Amino acid sequence: MAANFRNRCAGDGIVNPIAQALVDECNRERENCEFTALSFTIWLRSLRWRRTASMVFPVIFGALATWQIVTQYMPWMAAVLTLLATVIPLVYRASKTDAAIAQFTKLAGTFTNLRDRFRQLAEVGPHKETEVFEKEFAALMVKMEKARLHSETPPERCFKSAQKKIKAGHMSHDYDEAKGLQASR
Repeated sequence: MAANFRNRCAGDGIVNPIAQALVDECNRERENCEFTALSFTIWLRSLRWRRTASMVFPVIFGALATWQIVTQYMPWMAAVLTLLATVIPLVYRASKTDAAIAQFTKLAGTFTNLRDRFRQLAEVGPHKETEVFEKEFAALMVKMEKARLHSETPPERCFKSAQKKIKAGHMSHDYDEAKGLQASR
């Protein structure tokens, strides 16, 4: 019984150095997942805008190209608009943006879920047997490694934007702030 007590959290601090190391690593992995998920979400917004633009602009360009004022007074403009109306959908399809949207959507959800699981484990894990805590951490790391197998990389600006949002407190919880709890960063 005394050995079990020493393996758990004691008062303000964690007695077991293994449990403390696991809590620290859970918090690091939570932070990694938070940055990754938000970077993917920001990139998804850009990809979805690109998809919308690739659907709407060809219609607008096609309508303008057939407008009588354009065809009579600026035939070269009508030709350019017609070219754009035909090329944009082809370029969009060739870029496989729909597949990228599906992949980034899936990965953003996966990293968001992992972020929450690491946060929960960092809070609850030290109150469990060390062996149980280690097993739960190892299971999460297997999921993390599986998520990392996809080497999808959004542009650096997405990461910088995510970093800025997180540091500005956009991802903090009102509950924690109301309770005076510090975010687990």
